[in-house]
Amino acid sequence: MNIQIFKPWNLPGLPTSGRVTFERISYGSGMRIHLREAGEAGRYLYLDFPQLPTAMRITNESMRLASLPLVPNEVENSFFLVEDSELLAWLNSDSLEIYKDDPIFHLAIVTEEWIDIICNQNPVVVFES
Repeated sequence: MNIQIFKPWNLPGLPTSGRVTFERISYGSGMRIHLREAGEAGRYLYLDFPQLPTAMRITNESMRLASLPLVPNEVENSFFLVEDSELLAWLNSDSLEIYKDDPIFHLAIVTEEWIDIICNQNPVVVFES
């Protein structure tokens, strides 16, 4: 078992602090994750993936009890880049490592629903005006 490291994911345009709530996911020519900022502002925030991610896993936070202690408590954030990712290791193993040299990475959005995304490019961040 790997010891995954959850580092705050500071993509330009993302809120630098605060948590978000998960609303839904929609598909079109790519994929959009609909989120809402917690707190009074409550702005809607979308993560647009122009191409579908390589892999994705969505689970309720209660199904990730062993992983929760890996998320830094002192960080008031919902967005993380996962190093030494078990999901990415599984994907590489299951694909007989044909993608191991591809520039793919693991993003985690930790809300009441935990969203793990394996992708090769950052999403576009859009705020609803």
